Amino acid sequence: MPDLEHDLQEDLRALADRRAAEAGGDFDSVLTTARTRKRRRTAGLTVIGAAAVVGAVAVVPTLLPASGDAPAAGSPVPTNAVAPPKVEAIPTAQALPKAGALGLTATVTKAGSQFVATFPDKQVRAATFSLASASKPDVALYTLVAKIPGDPTTPYAVRMTGEFGMEAPSYSGPGPYTLAMPKGLPSGSYRVCTLSGAPLCGLVTVK
Repeated sequence: MPDLEHDLQEDLRALADRRAAEAGGDFDSVLTTARTRKRRRTAGLTVIGAAAVVGAVAVVPTLLPASGDAPAAGSPVPTNAVAPPKVEAIPTAQALPKAGALGLTATVTKAGSQFVATFPDKQVRAATFSLASASKPDVALYTLVAKIPGDPTTPYAVRMTGEFGMEAPSYSGPGPYTLAMPKGLPSGSYRVCTLSGAPLCGLVTVK
């Protein structure tokens, strides 16, 4: 805007000079003055145009590859890397402690008869035992409740049906314990084991 105002002022001065020269009859000086002013204005416009071109070149963005992430020349195109799955080692289940020997006063008995179990290690255990077939020792058939001093209902056997639990007495001691073989038990070999403390087991044959 200042350049346009300046040019306008120059044109007005040139017009005023020409009118004055015409009035005075000096037409050649008027023409010389007008040419000089025109050369100055043209030179000013040329300088302004050159500055505009330089400014336009200066603001041209320079496109450069991102630092650090650009692959080197000749390198293979990267693919989407997939992290290998983590493999966790699952510890093997600890083996159950091997059962010790349960002392039995009778290894051969009849269904409904009584026998005595003793603990060689003299450790205190509950007055409950499990009875299973020797061919399937992991499947309990009965829970045997030993004779408890002062309880005339003991000893007895409770059949394990898997449908309900039983309320076992809280009595415990180092033994020996008197047990009763279930009535009506088929003949065969059976495994009797403690249900508390370090496991102790023994075999009883029913005839």
